[in-house]
Amino acid sequence: NDPKYDFKAPEENIRKWEPKKWEDSAFQGVSPFDFAMRQKNEEKKRKEREREAKARMYNYEGKGVQTLSEANAKKVNTQYQEGKQAARQQKEVASKVNMAAAGFGVEQAARNADHEREKAWKEVQRAEREKQKDVNMAAAGFGVEQAARNADHEREKAWKETGRNQVKQNTNVNMAAAGFGVEQAARNADFQRDQAWKETGRNQIKQNTNFDMARSLFGSGGAAPADDEEEEFEEEVEEVTEEIEQLHVGDDEEEEEEEEEEEYEEED
Repeated sequence: NDPKYDFKAPEENIRKWEPKKWEDSAFQGVSPFDFAMRQKNEEKKRKEREREAKARMYNYEGKGVQTLSEANAKKVNTQYQEGKQAARQQKEVASKVNMAAAGFGVEQAARNADHEREKAWKEVQRAEREKQKDVNMAAAGFGVEQAARNADHEREKAWKETGRNQVKQNTNVNMAAAGFGVEQAARNADFQRDQAWKETGRNQIKQNTNFDMARSLFGSGGAAPADDEEEEFEEEVEEVTEEIEQLHVGDDEEEEEEEEEEEYEEED
């Protein structure tokens, strides 16, 4: 049969109101008319929800024809309720069972045995610790290790004492007498040689300050003359000066003769 023409419940024979597809995205105006339209649509939505709730209640109470989904839901609910009832009965029966008579006593006995064995092992450990409190470790063999550690400690102390004594001895050592004097003597010799070289340089500078470059250029050379040499040098300078003046005097006579000849020629 076509469900379109099948029998329907009275609540299904009405036209269901649905909002337009464009209403959700349409522009919502602010005029009184737009406000009234929105209020009207909200009222329609409320009435539609109320109608659907009444229809579901009518179908649930078995008034009219049920849908397939509702029938399946009722079947599943019935099976679920039966399972819960069976579980309750099982719990009720289990609450009256004697576990010891039903076989649980074996497990309990095994656990009790384990517990007793663990208690005995702990007691043994406590007794062992009590005995070890009175044990002499030196007499029990630990003395060998302790003696070895004591020997190492004494040897280390002796080595440190030797090092301290060596440091004290080195504080009183004369390095010059211990061989360092050779190095010091060599350094002193180098220092004296350096001082002599510097002194020679200073003396040479002093001699150069009295050096006469003129006598050196004219061939005699050497340092500045002494007193006698200075007198001879002055005499030579005077002779040279007189010779130069005489040369200048001869030049004047020649100039006068030339002037006289020029005057004579002019008179002619």
